[in-house]
Amino acid sequence: MSDKKEPLHPEEVVTSILMVRHGHTKPTEEGLLYTDPNAPLTERGEKQAAALANWMAKQKTDVLLSSPSKRVLATAEIIGTKLKTVPSIVEDLNEWSVGTWDGKSYWDIKKNEPAAYARWSHDPIHIAPPQGESIAGLCQRVKDQIREIIVTHEGKCIALVTHAGVIRGVLCYALGVPAENFWRLNIPTGSVSKVDFSANFATVQFTAMNP
Repeated sequence: MSDKKEPLHPEEVVTSILMVRHGHTKPTEEGLLYTDPNAPLTERGEKQAAALANWMAKQKTDVLLSSPSKRVLATAEIIGTKLKTVPSIVEDLNEWSVGTWDGKSYWDIKKNEPAAYARWSHDPIHIAPPQGESIAGLCQRVKDQIREIIVTHEGKCIALVTHAGVIRGVLCYALGVPAENFWRLNIPTGSVSKVDFSANFATVQFTAMNP
């Protein structure tokens, strides 16, 4: 029998994910629910993206991934110019689909669709907006996608330019908490959050940092 003992904490390959929420948009400022893939960045959003790019250039990023939405891809392209790389599109990094509530505020929905709003607000995690996606469904989609990304880019530092809902979903997965905690996480526009993943563990390094 060998006298060599197994290490208490064996070394594991770490995959770092820098999750960037896209820059400011007008619908965000107006408090609207929107999946709209064509909403552009505002001037403020472009400045946020430039600040993110300058910060990201110091992080030794290996991979740049983006949702296909216009506001996200515009943010990713500004970052990519600084990093001298082209963002790769990942379809399943899209925002929470709010169905027929797209472009409306919660107050509009409560006033004009009281029955639908009451039904949804009774369980906003598992009940989806009309023709939309539930938060539980979003979190599962994000969990499946992030696992695939980690396998594909194991050991790399990945910049993931995406949406607040996707980032909340990744954080719930990393922390091992149920989707019911989704709304407790604030992810401002132009912010970055970092999670390190290994085979057996995840460490949230920081959240909602604005460079």
